[in-house]
Amino acid sequence: MSKNAPPLPKPVASARYAQLAALLLLVAGPLMYLSFGYTEMAGSDMWWHVAAGRELLQTGSLWMVDDWSYSALGEDWLNHEWLADLVYYGIVAQWGVESLVYWKWLVIIATFTLAQLALARTSGSHFAGFLCAVVAVAIAAPFLDVRPHLYTLLFFSLLLYLLLGRAPRPLLLALIFVIWVNMHGGFFFGLMALGILLFPWRDLRLETLRAAVLVGLLCAAASLLNPSGFGTFLYPLKYAFDGSSPFRSLAEWLPPGAPGGIRSPLFFIFQWAPLAALLYLLPPVRKRTGLPWEGLALTALTLAMALTSRRFIPIFALSLAVLLAPLLGLGLRVLTGRLLAIPVAMVALLLAAWRVLPYPLQAGPAFHYLVAEYSYPVDTLNFMRANALQGKLFAFYNWGGYVHWRSDGELKVYIDGRADTLFDADTYLKYVFVLQSKPGWIDVVEAGEPDFILWPHARGRGHEKLAELLATGRWRAVHRDAVSWLLARVDYPLPAPPRPAPEGPWRDTSRAFLAAGERDVEGAIAHSRSARAAMPWNQHACRMLHRALGVRDGEAAAQAVLADCWRYFPSRALL
Repeated sequence: MSKNAPPLPKPVASARYAQLAALLLLVAGPLMYLSFGYTEMAGSDMWWHVAAGRELLQTGSLWMVDDWSYSALGEDWLNHEWLADLVYYGIVAQWGVESLVYWKWLVIIATFTLAQLALARTSGSHFAGFLCAVVAVAIAAPFLDVRPHLYTLLFFSLLLYLLLGRAPRPLLLALIFVIWVNMHGGFFFGLMALGILLFPWRDLRLETLRAAVLVGLLCAAASLLNPSGFGTFLYPLKYAFDGSSPFRSLAEWLPPGAPGGIRSPLFFIFQWAPLAALLYLLPPVRKRTGLPWEGLALTALTLAMALTSRRFIPIFALSLAVLLAPLLGLGLRVLTGRLLAIPVAMVALLLAAWRVLPYPLQAGPAFHYLVAEYSYPVDTLNFMRANALQGKLFAFYNWGGYVHWRSDGELKVYIDGRADTLFDADTYLKYVFVLQSKPGWIDVVEAGEPDFILWPHARGRGHEKLAELLATGRWRAVHRDAVSWLLARVDYPLPAPPRPAPEGPWRDTSRAFLAAGERDVEGAIAHSRSARAAMPWNQHACRMLHRALGVRDGEAAAQAVLADCWRYFPSRALL
C-alpha cells in the first residue's frame, strides 16, 4: 500500500488480520498432525488386510471363506472391513506396499484438520480449534497405525464437522454410514455418536426430536447395506458384552492401566481433563460459551469406553476436544487479541515444522519403521518362496498376516490376527498354551500335523522352543534369519539341496546376524555394510554395524553409524 493511499477501515483490517492468522494455523495444523503420524508399531493386521483385498478380487465375492489357515479351513469369515481391504490392495497394486505410509498420513491429516475446523467454528477461536486438535492427536498418537480403524477416526471427525452447530444433511449422513460400515466396525460407535450429535439439546421439542430420530433411523438402515447385514451390528456387541472371550486378553484391547500392549502416556493425564466441565457451572462462563452438551455426552461415553479398552482412547481424545474447545476459546480470545494473533500463529507454524523436520517423507525408511518391517521374517519367507514350500505352518500369531500376504494361501497357518472374526476361543487358547511353553506344548503343535514351524528368536521363549523341538528328533532346522527360525518335519520332502534365499539386503542382514552370533566381527561388519548399501535404513544392519564397529573401532565409529542411520529415520529401535 502506497504512502498516500487511505488506510483500510479498521474492521476490514482486523478481519484480514484474523484471516491471515487462521490461514497460518490451517498450514500449521496438518504439519503438526503429520508429526504425530510417525508412531512406530508392528501393524501386523495390515498384512492380512492387504492380502484380503487381493483375495476379494481373486474370488470375486464379498462373502469370504477361510483359505489361509488349517485350524478353520473352509469356515465362514466375517470380514466386515472388506472395502478398506480393497482400498489397501488397490494402493499396493498401483504404488507398492511401502506407499501405505502415505495413506496413513493423509487419513491422519484429514481427520484432525476436520476436527480443527469444527472446533474452531464451535469455540469461536481458530487457536482453540488448533490446540484442541493437537491435544487430541497427541493423546491418540500411539494408536495411529496402518489399520482400518483410522477410518473410524476420520468419519467421527467428519460427523463433528458436519453436525456441530449445523443442521443435519440426511442423505449425506446416510452415504457416510454406507461407506463406514464396510470400512470398519467402528461404525457402531458412529451410530451412538450420531445420536448424541443429532439430539436437540438446545431446542427439545417433539418436532425436533422426531426429526433427529428419523435421521438416525435412516443412517442405521443405511448401515445394513453390508455383506453380513445385521450380523455386522452383532460383532461389536459381542466384544462389549462377552467378558469371557479370551480374545479380550489381547494386549491392544486391555484397559489402559493393564501391563503390556500399546500405551498412551498422555491419557493418564487427560483422563482427568473432563473435570474441567465443572467450569460450565459458573454462570459467567456459561453465558459466554453456552453448554457444549455434545462434548459432555461424547466425553462421558468415550471415557467409559477407553477405561474398558485402550483401543478407544483416540475417540475419547477427539470427544474431549469438543468438550474443552469452548473453554479454551474463551481464554484464547483474550490472550491472542488482534496484535498477537499472527505472531502466535507463526510460532505454532514454526513449532509444527520443527517437529516434523527430523522425519522422512520418503516411503522406504518410513514404512520400514512405522510398521516395524524389520520384525518380520522377510528373509525366511524369501527362502520359502524360492523353494516353493507349501503346507501347514505353525507360526507366531503376529506373523500370520504377513505369511498370507507373501504366500497367497499356499502356506496355511494355525491362527492369525483375524481373531474371533474367524477362530474360536479353543483355538486361541491352545495357541496361548504353546506361546507360554506350558508342559505338553509340543503335543498341541503336533496335533495339527503342521509341516513347518516358524518362530521368533527373541519372543515366546524362541531359543528354548527351538532346542526342545530339535531334541524330539521329529524336526530339522531349515533356515534362520535375523528374527526367526524355520523347522520342517524330518519327512517333509525338501529340495536337495534347498535353493538359498534371493540375494539382497535381507539376505545380507541374515548373514550379518549369523556372523555376529559366531562372534565373527569382520563378517558382521562386512555383511551389515552390504545390507546398508542397498537399504541404508535397515534397522538390523544399522544395529549390528553399530555394535560391531563399537567392538572393533571404538565408540566414535559406532556413534557415526548411528548418526547416519538416524538421518534416514530417528528411531529408538536403533538403540
